[in-house]
Amino acid sequence: MKHLTITVLSLFFIFSSCGCRQGDDVVNALLASHDDKPPVLRSWEMVTQTSARLSFNEPVVIRQTDFTIDGKAVSDGTVSNGTVTLTLTDAIPLGQSARLEGRVEDLARNSVRFSIILWAKNPNPATVLINEFTTKGTAANPDRVELVVTGRGNLAGLTLYAGTPSLYSDRFIFADRWVERGTYLVVRFQEGTDSGEHTSEKLSGLSSNNGSLSVAVSPEWESAIIDAVVWGNVVTTTYEGFGSQALLTQVSQLYDGEQWNSQKSKDSVDSTDSTATRSFCRDRLSDTNSSADWYICDTRQASFGSLNSEKRYVP
Repeated sequence: MKHLTITVLSLFFIFSSCGCRQGDDVVNALLASHDDKPPVLRSWEMVTQTSARLSFNEPVVIRQTDFTIDGKAVSDGTVSNGTVTLTLTDAIPLGQSARLEGRVEDLARNSVRFSIILWAKNPNPATVLINEFTTKGTAANPDRVELVVTGRGNLAGLTLYAGTPSLYSDRFIFADRWVERGTYLVVRFQEGTDSGEHTSEKLSGLSSNNGSLSVAVSPEWESAIIDAVVWGNVVTTTYEGFGSQALLTQVSQLYDGEQWNSQKSKDSVDSTDSTATRSFCRDRLSDTNSSADWYICDTRQASFGSLNSEKRYVP
């Protein structure tokens, strides 16, 4: 940097003394060519249970000793331009996570330190659909969400969100468990007397009148969404009819990810007639990513953990 400063000053005096207007352009170009910004970590993922891939916005250099996973050194590290591949000493167990801490430099010697969470790679994830849910729960019948397994596999890491992976109010992460097609999985999202198998992290309840649910392959923030649903009433007018900026953003994310077919509130599943025992039910596993897939069952016909009731509520 010392030599660069001398060169810039020398050129500045030369061009100033000759009266050349080009001098300003040369000085500005030389100053602009000096890189003083650290590299930016753009994304990360587990490739296998023992290897991770990190992506930066520019070419980087690394030292293997600059990386630890849960305090342990990694066994190997390679780099190709802006992509870093790390080999872990121990496999991360399915359905679990580990903290990776590291440091990289760009070609101008600018460095950045980071600390991120890595989730184990599930090589055989089950496929599921949201099949039934309630949002106006009581102590006796709390808010619940039922998933149905449509393709056999391991549940490890599958994550059910009240919202979307990047914007949610509550979630449930499934542990390592093999399931067969046709299995029903019920997650309770609210405090209550129900003793269901699974409970969400916060038990804060689902949004009563306007909200969304989504299921992702893993808890990683860029993980692919595999199913979603959006519900709303017909009277809310704020935030384009969704009632909150959060839901408006969630719906936009689901639409962009092709997991919901509309960005308009009028195309949400109508929540007006739902209650704690009149649940939202998927119609025979129909999956068009639209409100046409859903109906509200009759009073006291909620059937969590089994086939959906075909008795529909008629106002």
